[in-house]
Amino acid sequence: MGNFSIHAGLINGGLMPIMENEKSSGEVVTAFTGDDTGVPVTSLTVTVHTDSGKIVEIVVPNSSATAIVKVDGNII
Repeated sequence: MGNFSIHAGLINGGLMPIMENEKSSGEVVTAFTGDDTGVPVTSLTVTVHTDSGKIVEIVVPNSSATAIVKVDGNII
């Protein structure tokens, strides 16, 4: 089981689930990258640059490990 979920924001203010906590980190990475990428994928990283200049990264490992969040390179 993962420690995160992905939702799409709807115009009515609701959230549509894309992936919820029942998926493992590995299943999430495979859903985004497929399972025939040539060189094995070790993780999926989502990077956000904030207006205040911070860099936020969400790293989803291609395993059963939990996702991590980094701000300016530091794990929080």
